[in-house]
Amino acid sequence: MRYDLLNLPHTHAVVKEQRRCDRDGGPDRLGAFRSLHPSFNIMETVMFDARGLLRLILTTAYSHRELGRLTGRSPTTIARYRALVQDLDFTLAQLGDASDSDLERLFRAGNSPAASRKTQPDWNAVALSVKKGRTLLEAHEAYALEAGDRQALSYRSFCRGYARNMAASHPVMIQRHKPGAAMMVDFAGYRPKGCGDDGAERSFELFVAVLPASDLTFACVVRSQKTMDWVEANERALRFFGGTPETIVCDNLKAAVLRPKGRTGAAVINPTFQAFCEHHGSLASPAGARKPTHKAKAEIGVKLVQRLLRLALNDRPLQRREAINALLLEVLARLNARPLRRAQGESRLSLYQKLDLPALRPLRQDGFPFHAVRCGLMLGPDYHLMHDHRRYSAPYTLIGRKLDLRASATSVEIWHDAQMVALHPRLDTAGDVTTDPNHMPPHHLARRASTEEDLQIWAHLRGDAVRAVASAEAQRPLYGAAKSSLYRSFRDLHARVGTQRLEAACARAIRIGRPRLITVRNILERGLEFTEPTVFTTPDTAAATHENVRGPAYFTEG
Repeated sequence: MRYDLLNLPHTHAVVKEQRRCDRDGGPDRLGAFRSLHPSFNIMETVMFDARGLLRLILTTAYSHRELGRLTGRSPTTIARYRALVQDLDFTLAQLGDASDSDLERLFRAGNSPAASRKTQPDWNAVALSVKKGRTLLEAHEAYALEAGDRQALSYRSFCRGYARNMAASHPVMIQRHKPGAAMMVDFAGYRPKGCGDDGAERSFELFVAVLPASDLTFACVVRSQKTMDWVEANERALRFFGGTPETIVCDNLKAAVLRPKGRTGAAVINPTFQAFCEHHGSLASPAGARKPTHKAKAEIGVKLVQRLLRLALNDRPLQRREAINALLLEVLARLNARPLRRAQGESRLSLYQKLDLPALRPLRQDGFPFHAVRCGLMLGPDYHLMHDHRRYSAPYTLIGRKLDLRASATSVEIWHDAQMVALHPRLDTAGDVTTDPNHMPPHHLARRASTEEDLQIWAHLRGDAVRAVASAEAQRPLYGAAKSSLYRSFRDLHARVGTQRLEAACARAIRIGRPRLITVRNILERGLEFTEPTVFTTPDTAAATHENVRGPAYFTEG
């Protein structure tokens, strides 16, 4: 925007010129000057502009004093510039082709930083020394020693030059964010205080998520930065945005990243967070270590949200986590509806409805069933994996292999090669062990069955039919000596008839619908184990006919 001399009467030079115009004939003289030099603006009078002054010298016949009154400079300065124009034969064409730095070198050589007689330091070497830990004061002292007898920059000029060169060597690129491509998330440094479940004062963690294309912001407070709370916060963010982005750009906290990207290779994502991203069809993309600019939108969102939350919680009594989250929703509603300066007439919410919402992927209706995931667990020679101080068995044939474990609130799953190989109910007591007989080698089964008199484990050494009859017998309400007697009866029966006959008898008992030990014993006693039930039917026996049998006609005869 351009301003002429009449629009800003508060400057000293303009006030003097207005008084002169009033004394010498009103605004006509100044109006004529403005019509001849429409490009001359107030910036040329407030911030000394050599180009504007030279234009006046070349195009007007004003005296030194008149030009001094118009530009706010002394007549001596005007005379020096007029003499330089005459000595250099400077023309309007040269003025139009020359750059501002060229004019500085020609007409202000004594004040030009580029032509300074002071020794300039090697700014790259200075920046490298500061990066290694040296302070600017120490760097300036080393530079002054190297300058020796030559004139060196003062410490203040040295700091200004360092800042100028650092800004020039680290350009900042304006990023263009694709709608629906990413969701940037982060925990805030500010930890709001509230009441825990026991009523005592405690601190919560403030989680912030931002869609960078529209800057729509979400925030909530969770109990901690542990994996369960991290997954809960991300789930709530996706529900708030109403869709799933392509990537989730996060920090390198342990709940999200086990090992950041480095020389050893790509970043290792926390398996539980990886399972969460796979559940929603997204991709975890951690920012670089100590690279907050990789998620700059989240950093700005953290600054805004924690500032507004501080004001909202000021002079309020301590509240529970649910109340703080309800208050945050009100704060976010005002923040997202606030007009944006970068987009006239738009807000975060309106841009979200136009840009991000159509581009987001559909969100799954079922939430992520939280389960802890541990990958690459080596199965030891005892064929058990330990989780949460409890041991769970896996097939002994996988000893020495790496397995994955997924633990929910009620069950523990063991996976190998993307296939589930074991499923256990979650144990309640630390130190407990659960072993599936299917996972045990045969000699371990025999040893355990004999020492513990366990019928079901003993049945695993025999056929499927024996196992089915043993399972049916185990469901009977037998305890103590009765249960031990049942195991001994099966074992003695097996020792007497052998595995083949026992398996056949159990199979026949199952076919007739009576999988009981007494039925199996009766089948073996009668030798019916290798026959089908339909072969043995009661024959129709006709009564013998002789003279003593009267027959049905006897009762009909008269």
